[in-house]
Amino acid sequence: MYYWKLDEETIRCLINKNEIKTMGFDVQQLLNDNDQMHSFLDAIVKNSENYFDWHTENGVQNYVARSLPADQYLITISCTLQDEAIDRDLDQIKRMTSALNAKITDDRISEIYALSGEEKEKAFESLSKDLHNVCMGKIDDESIDEGATQQQKTGRADEKMIDTDEADQKQSSPSGITLPVRQLSFREFSGLLSFCALLDKRMFLPSTLYKDQEEYILLVDLSHCEDDAQAVAFMITAEEYGAVGSALRYEDAYLSEHARLMIENDAIRVLCSMAA
Repeated sequence: MYYWKLDEETIRCLINKNEIKTMGFDVQQLLNDNDQMHSFLDAIVKNSENYFDWHTENGVQNYVARSLPADQYLITISCTLQDEAIDRDLDQIKRMTSALNAKITDDRISEIYALSGEEKEKAFESLSKDLHNVCMGKIDDESIDEGATQQQKTGRADEKMIDTDEADQKQSSPSGITLPVRQLSFREFSGLLSFCALLDKRMFLPSTLYKDQEEYILLVDLSHCEDDAQAVAFMITAEEYGAVGSALRYEDAYLSEHARLMIENDAIRVLCSMAA
């Protein structure tokens, strides 16, 4: 079982079918019995408090459960009161609106209309990037309202992943999985660094980093994970930091010819040391 603390009132749990059974619950019953589901969620919340502190005094207010391959489930649990959650969403909308007004001005658009050729293309690409970043919640400090908290400014930079087996000091044995090399594409180098910074040493998987135009491509050999759960947790966490995960699209030969090799074989370890 793996836990993430997303903020002071929200966690995420990766759990498999056998672990649910060990807790005394049946997956099918959870799908059909609300009381069973709430008891299960309460049990997860109580167990999570053994690993980190978060505000649970309001009880479970909302949850989202997502089914994953290999009988695994990703569950997000929030203890934020509904009115407070709406207020936070309104704050975020206000911040995004302010950022849009600051970045996508009529004058800026008029200036691009007046350009031509390559200059117009570059200016339009820059505007499109700013629009995309704001829509994705990537807002510069100058676009943030003065009342925003430091946590809002930094997003999920403090998010941590906890493996409960490791926290309980239980010995985990390799499962002999043969997962393929996976490709993680990051648009932002800062997101790649933040992701690698939170990984512990056992997640320093064999990896190579390329730069292909505007993308940072990290090739990761997941066959060195201890089990499927660890591999899934790795991929999900990377996506939380802006990665687009997929099966290997580019052969090493293609990347060697068309992309720039930045770090070979031990990229995650190197990037982690850079972020320290």
